[in-house]
Amino acid sequence: MTGRPDPPGRAQRWSRALLAAYLLAGAWLTLRPSPMGRVSRPVIRAVHDLSGLSWQVSGRLAERGGNVLLFVPLGLLLCWALPRLRRRTVWSLCVAASVGIEVTQYLFLPARYPSLVDIATNSTGAAVGVGLHWLLTRRRTTPTD
Repeated sequence: MTGRPDPPGRAQRWSRALLAAYLLAGAWLTLRPSPMGRVSRPVIRAVHDLSGLSWQVSGRLAERGGNVLLFVPLGLLLCWALPRLRRRTVWSLCVAASVGIEVTQYLFLPARYPSLVDIATNSTGAAVGVGLHWLLTRRRTTPTD
């Protein structure tokens, strides 16, 4: 016994590679100098057309839904990439990342609008991702006869 941790398995290596790609894409989306108008307009239009809600409400709904969806993969991939961390710790790291994004937007990106609602919706998405990991990896017990 050498005391060294076991080398990561194939699934863990894949999850780490996907996490690295996701982090790059997430940084590009969240730390751009200007908001994502070209990307968000078609989404807002779809929400508006499907729901019949006003443009303003459709915009808020699309933005908040997007924030939730943005952090689901982060929670899920972090759980798979770093299996020794407790799920609560993974969720806390995701919340800290969200706070870091909003602080960076506030301090360095004047065209962006940081908000506590973004932190709450990002945190919700991370919780969904961590919960998905739990659902996908929990051990199922079979009743004994």
